[in-house]
Amino acid sequence: MRQLFIILAIIAPLLFTGQAVAQDNPAPAAAYKAALQAIDKDLANELELLSQLRLKIASERPNLSTATEKIAAELREKRRQSQLAAQERDALVHSLGKLDSEVATWRDERNYIDNLLTDFRRGFEGQISTVAAHEIRSLLLASDKGGDDGLNAQVKLLKTAILRMAKSDQPRVFPGEALDSEGVAHAGTFVEIGPVAWFMENNGKLSGLINENDQLQPQVIAEIATQADISALAEGKAASAAFDPSMGAARILDEVDSSPIEHIQKGGFWIYPILLLALIATLAALMKWLQLLRIKPIKTALIRKVLQQVQNNQPKEALAGLKKIRHPAGRVLRRAIKMGSSSADDVEEALYEEYLKVMPPLERGLPLIAIASATAPLLGLLGTVTGMIHTFSLINIFGTGDAKSLSSGIAEALVTTEFGLIVAIPALILHALLSRKVSGIRTATEMASIAYVNGLKAKATE
Repeated sequence: MRQLFIILAIIAPLLFTGQAVAQDNPAPAAAYKAALQAIDKDLANELELLSQLRLKIASERPNLSTATEKIAAELREKRRQSQLAAQERDALVHSLGKLDSEVATWRDERNYIDNLLTDFRRGFEGQISTVAAHEIRSLLLASDKGGDDGLNAQVKLLKTAILRMAKSDQPRVFPGEALDSEGVAHAGTFVEIGPVAWFMENNGKLSGLINENDQLQPQVIAEIATQADISALAEGKAASAAFDPSMGAARILDEVDSSPIEHIQKGGFWIYPILLLALIATLAALMKWLQLLRIKPIKTALIRKVLQQVQNNQPKEALAGLKKIRHPAGRVLRRAIKMGSSSADDVEEALYEEYLKVMPPLERGLPLIAIASATAPLLGLLGTVTGMIHTFSLINIFGTGDAKSLSSGIAEALVTTEFGLIVAIPALILHALLSRKVSGIRTATEMASIAYVNGLKAKATE
């Protein structure tokens, strides 16, 4: 149809032009007429083709409609299937979320069970005996692993614990090897009751309580249980097998404890000068204390009475009264009374001279105590230095692997410091107390001398 309109649009101007030319010029009219006829013929042919095309379209339209309906039906079916698939997808997503929640719950339960089994494994190893722990050591180590292998080992360990619990009402007897105190293995029999186990060697030479050493191996603590008691216990008879709650530690500590002489000998050479200072300070303090105990306090009333007797020209009575005084002031005052009617200045000089004579005996011994309190810590420090030098010398020879080889130098360093402080602290306290006592006696003597001189001066002014 579109081609027909195009042809008509082309021909129409030519027709009108041909008619106009034919009217003006008759000669080419025939040519134009022939062209017009050709055009009409072509137009008829095209119209025929158009008619045939329409017939063809009309004949093919039912088939196209059928195909279109089929395609539309298939599209509707695909849409329906798509909706069903979307619904199934939503259902699967919901189911997957529910499964994720269940998996998370199961995972939490698994972790909880794993924690329970881990706690049980630790507690179970602490409750069983050393021998039993050594017997199932591989299972205990396997249960510490993660993953399914560790879980299976923990389950086996739980079953083992249940079986042991079922047989816990009677001693468990089984053969094995245990180490003695020197690390030598001995074959024998173990007798286990709960967390406690005993061992007896086949030849009967070694028997005792079982403990775990640093290498997690059973070791015998000898001299705690006898062979006869362990045998009776293994046979299910009444027995009194000894048990040490400290697992031999108390016996070891008892062996380690040294006597005072041995403790002093650990201090090396410098412990003896410290002990000598301690002896000197002790004797000096004891003698000084006994000396000060014999000195009685002087009373002010007695000094007044003596002074009054001197003023009344009664020197014999005054001297007799001073003989009862056990104080340096009595000796000083006796010297003043013996001077008779001398001037107050002369008496004062005599009192001062006598005061200087009585003071040195009071202060004698105090410097020794002071020297001991000051020197003992220094000697202890010197012993510490020499002990550490000895320790480093041993380290150069033996290294740091064996602590026992270093103990002598460390003991020397610590013991000398200990005794240095033990001597210095009491000596310092005693020196302070005795010095205070001497200072009080010195003050009382000075006050008595001053009171006597003032009394003489008062009498002279009258």
